[in-house]
Amino acid sequence: MSGALNLKQIDAFRWVMISGSTSQAAAILNVSQPAVSRLLKNFEGQVEYQLFIRSGGRLHPTPEAEALFREIERVYPGLTHLSNLMQNIALIDSGLVRIIATMPMMQRLVPEALYEFHREMPQIRSSVKTIVKRELREWLDGQQFDIGLATLPVDYLDANIMPLASLNCACVLPPGHPLSGADVIHARDLADEPFISIIPDTILRSRVDRVFDKLGVQRRLMIETQSAAAICEMAAAGLGVSVVDIFTASGFADKGILVKPFRPAIRLQFGILLPVQRPQSNAVEALIEIVRKRAKGFEESYRNF
Repeated sequence: MSGALNLKQIDAFRWVMISGSTSQAAAILNVSQPAVSRLLKNFEGQVEYQLFIRSGGRLHPTPEAEALFREIERVYPGLTHLSNLMQNIALIDSGLVRIIATMPMMQRLVPEALYEFHREMPQIRSSVKTIVKRELREWLDGQQFDIGLATLPVDYLDANIMPLASLNCACVLPPGHPLSGADVIHARDLADEPFISIIPDTILRSRVDRVFDKLGVQRRLMIETQSAAAICEMAAAGLGVSVVDIFTASGFADKGILVKPFRPAIRLQFGILLPVQRPQSNAVEALIEIVRKRAKGFEESYRNF
């Protein structure tokens, strides 16, 4: 290995592995797709072996990339905690609102809330960190955030959890699917369908599997991936059907996927997490109010789901 690695390269590599594409990684990291490609190229130069095979416009990770990704996942929470600690020491009282959010919130809720927030308070900067659920514990322990957004339940002080929204999951179907005319999709309708699933050890996976197992409905589990956004991309490409949170599903409706109510209903709870023993600034209070208003709008729009 030549030279020193940097966290931006590691972030780019990690999110490409998680999301399955440079475009999704770019959206998560809030950079351009060419920037992600450059970071990957530099990262490959640093580690001195090929990480991806580029074929048909897609990236396919090599066995070396898979092995490296497993090791990065093992140490990543410590790296990000140290990086954020160093940065946040310098950002005290700087007019910055620091947000951490799990993937479902990042699809529509956070971008739409931030758009309104920055119109109202253009002098305030925001820092947004997209995290996967298993990283949340490290962030809650480190307390280097002003607002957290996550799927509940979360092992945290009840006094610092603010209920935000309660929404049913949706079924997503590829364009032109035979069930496209149905008003509601029942689990039994998906028997033997090619199914795209979120990875194990997630709230969504356990809830979805429980419904199908209880009914004795067999699916063809074709693909597992680490984000609902990647699932929707794959459904749009015709690879299968799935059940995901409505925040993510609604954000992909304009890409051709069909978003339908799913039964038996799988209800997910979402909440705001606040730091312990730290007063909220006016900016934080304003953003919380905007997030709550947006979430209430989602509940109203999808109450029949």
